Amino acid sequence: MAMTRLDDIDEDNIFHSTDVSQQDSTVIQRHGMAQWYLYLDSADTATSKRDMVRIPCEIHVAHFNHEQRGENSDGDEALVRSLCSCRRVPFHRYSWSEMSNDDSSDSTNSSTFSQDVARKWRRTRLMELLSSLVTDPYNNSAGDSSQRWGAILTAHHRDDAEETILLKLLRGSYLTNLSGMEDRSDGFQLNTPKKSQLGYFAKPLLGIRKAEIVDYLTAQGLEWREDESNSQDKYKRNKVRNQLIPLLSELAGGEDALQKRLRHLEQQSRDLSHYLAPRAEEYLASMSTVSMFLLPDDSHTLTIVQQEALHLWIARATEQQLILSYEQMQRIRNQIEFFPTRLQWILDVGDCWNVRRNGKALAVSRAVDGNGKEQSSLEACLIPWKILPSESETGTNNDQSEIACVHTLHFGKLPHEPNISNLVIKRAKDVSNMVFIPPWRKGRSAVKIREFLRGQKVPLHRRDDSFVLCYSDDSLIHALAVYLENIGRWVVHSDFSHEEGALIKIVLGKKIE
Repeated sequence: MAMTRLDDIDEDNIFHSTDVSQQDSTVIQRHGMAQWYLYLDSADTATSKRDMVRIPCEIHVAHFNHEQRGENSDGDEALVRSLCSCRRVPFHRYSWSEMSNDDSSDSTNSSTFSQDVARKWRRTRLMELLSSLVTDPYNNSAGDSSQRWGAILTAHHRDDAEETILLKLLRGSYLTNLSGMEDRSDGFQLNTPKKSQLGYFAKPLLGIRKAEIVDYLTAQGLEWREDESNSQDKYKRNKVRNQLIPLLSELAGGEDALQKRLRHLEQQSRDLSHYLAPRAEEYLASMSTVSMFLLPDDSHTLTIVQQEALHLWIARATEQQLILSYEQMQRIRNQIEFFPTRLQWILDVGDCWNVRRNGKALAVSRAVDGNGKEQSSLEACLIPWKILPSESETGTNNDQSEIACVHTLHFGKLPHEPNISNLVIKRAKDVSNMVFIPPWRKGRSAVKIREFLRGQKVPLHRRDDSFVLCYSDDSLIHALAVYLENIGRWVVHSDFSHEEGALIKIVLGKKIE
């Protein structure tokens, strides 16, 4: 993995000009160290001129010892450590046993080895390492540290990409998601004080076949090690590599013919994705909320653009934990089209995920939590309101950089002595049995909050996610005010509304979305 800090060069253009995963060892490249240089071959497609971009950088190597192959695993580590020592490259070592004993690790709560858990562990540790190296102030001569950025380079080659395509076909992946691997990921936010600092995952060997790499190493007399488990059919990827690809090559008329077919399939998937993606993004941008997916008002069917938008939205709402297959998408689409009058339902799409319809909106949620209760959508869990100190009304509070607007609510009394620690903002679905009396119904019977929202013409799909300001003590929780999103104002419960005499102010700030 190589970590690079660049001061005057556009990282997006750099990665587009080169075809940038060894699974255990990764290079981290960070710009700012004069002994090492990254050379990138940049081609101008308009003039056919080629330029070599020379970038000073610092290279680190991270090695992950999964400790699953005994002495062979240790031998891999020893070789990488030796090579780094000879070339004076900083070496970072991570072991599976240390990960398993690390209580702070969010990769897994079990020491049981799995490919998926190991992949998440490597990714987490690499991003942490890159963040720490980018913020390292050791080299003051390299310029402003806030301008540094880095890349995690992995050694995936073209054979790996073709295996990925076939695995996606076996999983029934969505058509726009059939491509193998991207040579560069989107930038991810580094854990640094500067929010503008980005890191990247890149694959500089993605256009090269494994046989070409082996030929080069042999010609140069360089030592390398093979993971003997790659020849065993324990994992599905190994079976695809060792059994399926040789068979398909034979049926297709040779390796070159199969590779050509896969390359064409990948290109068609990318072309379709590039066509649909901006149109899907436009549809998502037109929605009034990001916490739910809003269905079209004038149709009971989803166009292919709307299906792509739903596919993207679910991936983002679940933080990439749920990437819909075509079968899953088809089940959601059929539920909408075949039952257009059913405005409320829950559909189990598999993998412990539910898609829930409420009116014109769809939400995605974990099927159950540890207590057997349905979890709310990850995006929907975000509460955009914040309870502020009372001085915020006059602008004396300095911590308002993320506040878009301020609402001041006036109360005549509260259930007990006001204390900001007893105030909490909840969603209506979490306090569905609570009752409320608006000021204009004072003296009349209370109604449930959902009924109040319905009477105020709040759309059905927005009622569950409406906001309620609550006061909580040891025994009871009281609804103090309800926010009406359709008119943009808070309504105070009549039992606590302001009358002549005592006046209590509670200041609420709405965060920038």
